[in-house]
Amino acid sequence: MHKKASALITIFLLTLVTLGAAYLFGSTRATPLDIETRCEGTVDKKPSESFTVKIAFKNKGTTKGTWEITVTFEGNAWTWKGETKSLTLESGEKETLAWEGDVPDDAPADGVARLIVYYDNEFAALNWWIRVIPDAELCIVYSEVS
Repeated sequence: MHKKASALITIFLLTLVTLGAAYLFGSTRATPLDIETRCEGTVDKKPSESFTVKIAFKNKGTTKGTWEITVTFEGNAWTWKGETKSLTLESGEKETLAWEGDVPDDAPADGVARLIVYYDNEFAALNWWIRVIPDAELCIVYSEVS
C-alpha cells in the first residue's frame, strides 16, 4: 500500500511540474513583435477629416523577423482600414510606421471606433479611439432689434 501511495504522489508531482513547465514555456512562444504605446486617448474628428496613426514596433525575439501589418479603426457605426505594410526587423530593432486616413464621409456624429493592429495571425486592440463630432456649426449672420 505504501508503494502505491508513493507512486500516486510521484505521478501527481510530475503532472504538476509538466503543467507548470507547459504554462511557463508555452507563454513565451507568443509572437516576438512588440508594440510600443506611450499614449492613449480619444481624438475628436469631423466626417472627412484626416488623421495620422504612428506606431513604434520592436522585434523582441532573438532572430530577424518579417510581419505584414494592417491598422484599422473599428466601431459599430463606422470603420476604416489602412494599407497593409511589411515590416522586417533584426533582433531588438525598432521602427515606427505611419498611416494616413480620413474619417468616412458617412460616419455618424458620436460614432466611436477603436484602433486595432493586425499582424500575422495576431491582433492588438490599442487604447486609441476616434469619436466623430458633428460638422454642423451655427453662426449668427444677421440680427435686428426695433
